[in-house]
Amino acid sequence: MKVRAIKILTILLLLTITTIGCQEKKPPISPSGRVVKIGVIGPMSGPQKALGRDALMGIQTSLHLNPYLKNGDKIQLIIKDDQNKSEITVKEFKDLVQKQKVSALLLLSSSSPCLAVKAMADTFKTPVLAVLGTHPKITEKTKFVSQLCFDNIFQGKVAALFVYDELLIDKAAVLANPNSYYSSSLGDEFVKQFMRIGGDITDIKSVTEENNDFRAILKKIREHKPELIYLPVDARYAIPIMKAMRGMGWYPECMAGEGLISEIVSQYEDDIHLFDGTLAVGFFSNSIPLTPRGKKAIRTFRKLFSQRGNSFVALGVEGMDILRNAMNRCDKPQDKICVNEKLRSTKNFEGLMGKISIQLNGKASRPLIVNRFKNGKIYGVVRVY
Repeated sequence: MKVRAIKILTILLLLTITTIGCQEKKPPISPSGRVVKIGVIGPMSGPQKALGRDALMGIQTSLHLNPYLKNGDKIQLIIKDDQNKSEITVKEFKDLVQKQKVSALLLLSSSSPCLAVKAMADTFKTPVLAVLGTHPKITEKTKFVSQLCFDNIFQGKVAALFVYDELLIDKAAVLANPNSYYSSSLGDEFVKQFMRIGGDITDIKSVTEENNDFRAILKKIREHKPELIYLPVDARYAIPIMKAMRGMGWYPECMAGEGLISEIVSQYEDDIHLFDGTLAVGFFSNSIPLTPRGKKAIRTFRKLFSQRGNSFVALGVEGMDILRNAMNRCDKPQDKICVNEKLRSTKNFEGLMGKISIQLNGKASRPLIVNRFKNGKIYGVVRVY
């Protein structure tokens, strides 16, 4: 009798453990046989192809982890290359909305193309998530374009405060590209905030394809003895500027905007050494712990791709995750109005390195990290919420 009782208890215990295990494991999603189309526009070719190509790898990583909505509809990407040119972005946007009938768009281009599609997004009532664009006006006077990134006002303010209060630097010079909405707005914001708190801007110099004698520009800047050079520019200008500076034997502190280090690591590996020691505002850091979702995404990315990860990849993962979450909260994921409303009511969503919220005005609220680039890695200096 005792032996029988022990056997019965053992069986009951095993059944209990099995039941608990089944409760903890989520059942797989049963495919419905339907598809939901999501448009993706970004530079897959051209000088700034790292933005689109790398962010797309992030989107694909997210879809590898979960290719379905909770109702079983499979997510189908329709990808367009705009070369980061606004006129092409507008053309491809119209095709995706009018002919391909997408339910939403992930825009992987820089600020200028994001600004170019605002009116059309509202006309066609199609939700757009600007994954990489940081210009503060991207979400102004539009109900259907939202940002995943913090904008240049927040970024410029934090950069100025960090330089003045933490580095104790009170003299800085700025080199920006006036033909870029991103570069000009970020440079202007840094100047405004730095001067407001008592800093001295010794020079503001324009860098363009025509005005590219960087050694001459830097010689004039050096005469005014700035302690820091602020560089809200992309790699096309940052690399020759750094080469000229090093060639002159001049080593002031340098600070870049978000994205530059990722672009350098992705496309210009031979020039990484030029940026050793450079400060950069960013979304992620090698020295700050990832969230559980972040760890899973990084493991998956490394299995799928041989390329080194960067912030563009991570933002691609987050953009797809957040858009999927918005669609899952709608009875009909093709309902653009609902998807847009849910997108703009994203609260404390688990990103790869912290919580992300998107306000009713389309602005994102997320942590900002001031990093220092050293030996090919980015190390967090301070984190700002």
